[in-house]
Amino acid sequence: MITAHIKPIIDEDLKENPLFHTLEIHMQRLGFLVPFREQLNWTKPIDSIELGEEKDLKGLKKLAAKNDGSLPFILKFTKKTTFQQLILHPNINGLYLPFRFDEPFMIQANHQTLWIGSLIRLADELKWLEISINKDSSPEVKDYWLRFRETCEAAKEAFSPFILSNQTSSPSPDKTT
Repeated sequence: MITAHIKPIIDEDLKENPLFHTLEIHMQRLGFLVPFREQLNWTKPIDSIELGEEKDLKGLKKLAAKNDGSLPFILKFTKKTTFQQLILHPNINGLYLPFRFDEPFMIQANHQTLWIGSLIRLADELKWLEISINKDSSPEVKDYWLRFRETCEAAKEAFSPFILSNQTSSPSPDKTT
């Protein structure tokens, strides 16, 4: 089961955490340093939402790739897709931040690789799939899509990141795996 945890990224002192410093550098490069430091939810857990099974996520990615006229593995390799967040980000772990940027990226911190995505852009991509979801998807894929959209909306409203985990990974990116 893949779960989205709408909560602060780090549960400890920010000044001492390598993940915070690495993300801070990336947010500065993207032009979001001040909102990252001063407006992002750093204190309050909001919610945890079970999105669904990995097979349903794969079905959602296939539907997105079909909308781009290709297959998911080809789009992931070429990176030529309208659905950057949905297809390039693994979406079984990693996190999304409430800032708009086109491509997800990876960072190295705390002895792990972590995918970072834009939840604003992900929400747009999920919205773009609405007609296809209602026309061409299974009920399980549609439910996954709905819960993913709900997660994006709740995280945007709270100006909070959300952290993805599955049954075999830790829900907190600040822990060493």
